Amino acid sequence: MGKVKILPPSVINKIAAGELIDRSAAVVKELIENAIDAEAKRIDVYLEDGGRKLIRISDDGVGIDAEDLALVFRSHTTSKLSSAEDLFAINTLGFRGEALPSIGAVSNSKITSRIRGAISGAEIKTEGGRIGDVRECGAPEGTQIEVQDLFFNTPVRKKFMKTAPTEMSYISDVLTRFALCYPNIHFTLRHNNRTVFNLPPVQEVIERIETFFGSELKKHLLSAFLREELFSLKGYIAPPFLNKANGRLQFIFLNGRYIKDTAIYRAISDAYHGKLMNKRYPIVFLFLTVAPSEVDVNVHPTKTEVRFRNKSVVFNYVLSTLKDALNKSQPKSIDIVTPEKTFQRDLGNTDTVDHRNTSLWEQFPFEKTVEKTPASGPSTDVKHTTAMPIREEISVGKAIFSGKKRYFQIHNAFIVEETNEGLNIIDQHALHEIILYHAILKGMQSSQSPRQRLLIPELVELNPKDFFFVLSIKEQLEGIGIEIEEFGSNTIMIRSFPQILKHLNGKEFIENLTHDFGEEDSRKGNEGVMNKLVNIMACKAAVKAGQRLEYREIEELMEKKKNINAYTNNCPHGRPTTLSLSLDELYKHFKRK
Repeated sequence: MGKVKILPPSVINKIAAGELIDRSAAVVKELIENAIDAEAKRIDVYLEDGGRKLIRISDDGVGIDAEDLALVFRSHTTSKLSSAEDLFAINTLGFRGEALPSIGAVSNSKITSRIRGAISGAEIKTEGGRIGDVRECGAPEGTQIEVQDLFFNTPVRKKFMKTAPTEMSYISDVLTRFALCYPNIHFTLRHNNRTVFNLPPVQEVIERIETFFGSELKKHLLSAFLREELFSLKGYIAPPFLNKANGRLQFIFLNGRYIKDTAIYRAISDAYHGKLMNKRYPIVFLFLTVAPSEVDVNVHPTKTEVRFRNKSVVFNYVLSTLKDALNKSQPKSIDIVTPEKTFQRDLGNTDTVDHRNTSLWEQFPFEKTVEKTPASGPSTDVKHTTAMPIREEISVGKAIFSGKKRYFQIHNAFIVEETNEGLNIIDQHALHEIILYHAILKGMQSSQSPRQRLLIPELVELNPKDFFFVLSIKEQLEGIGIEIEEFGSNTIMIRSFPQILKHLNGKEFIENLTHDFGEEDSRKGNEGVMNKLVNIMACKAAVKAGQRLEYREIEELMEKKKNINAYTNNCPHGRPTTLSLSLDELYKHFKRK
């Protein structure tokens, strides 16, 4: 007997669902695409429990008549293709005919619709892929789709879903992309009877950018524009001094569709080459229009990947357009750490430049040789005293003589240490960062991570995606001493803060947190998230390159290095902390050997 079988439609649809529908955000994306194709001018999204319990999407589009409604939950049924030739002239967002059957196969769903001008509407239900009959009903013009109990019949897939805040973070990201690409559509998003955002239609996309990312970013954006026969590009890019630790603020849209494309990413990177520090990412909002015959959008089920007929031409167009926009901009001189410019500081590379002259002795806890910190003191097992160390020392310029050892700072960034074998050149930020990293871990392991209860809680307003992301790591934040609560729409309240970060305000740290966390960090589980949080804490609390240190501060830093020397070769990011040169190397270099 043969082994090859024809799979039943129920299994086929579940397989398709595995490719298309991996979480609530994927359902929202597919259904919004259908609403946009239906010429909707208003799209309302309502969710319960992060979409796991209920997703309801309503639109005022053209609607679906009863005859078509009987087919929408069946595989590969679509109104957007008639022949194979149509695949090379795609002008819609959805066209495969897989989304609704896939969604219906893993949920209990209902579609209610009324075409424009009709007296009544119709509805159809499906329960785990079992399609019911169409029946007449009253309904407003347009379409409403309800998806309940997502993955109720695929428990393995359901286990992969995250908490409601995490799912809402993904959904907010999806809605943000659609809102940016379609500023003429009114979008609303509500979760558990609370409005997340309400976005009336606007004339220009830059107004939506301001809504999501703030007026400071809008103020600095540069316009990018190009029009050719088969290609056009318009959008906004940020000057190099506004940058990110990840690519989360790189939005690329092609023919109204959000995409990810390596050639375009490479063009963006090349345009900013030499203008950004390593591992920093520019901020771009690009809207490309390409003749449908010049691009294949049928590469991937989710349609986020595309294939250009001539990739090199697209690459060159994007590269030249971005370079022109950057070259036309006037150079801006900005101090990225002054209080008046916290936005620039937060987006800039704050671990490498800091022009503050505040003494490290006053800012950061270092171990002293006389007294221990009281129990309520910092979590780094730090000792403090105002007494000078009892030893004979002389300071000559920035050079410090202490017994047989000499330390001195060069360029306000590096410490030179004389050793018996030669000398060490030490990156002061990297060294302090790894010292604080181990101190924080030690405090967490001993459950002695001192936190300070804020007399007046601090409020931090975020965009929807970042708001739900911060809520999704609430438990981990409490583990490092940051206690937060929801406070109104897209606002969190900070009630306590770790003492090691006492020189940062809560808003500054939370915003840095959302900038530095990438999607891959969120997928690493509790241990990965905690490690990332400790990394960020240590980085933000450590002294910066560009900060002048007093001799006592340098000496205490070096004493701390001696205490944990086995762990100080690299900072938490993997950068080396020390360059060692032996006497033999020095003698050979100067031809003395």
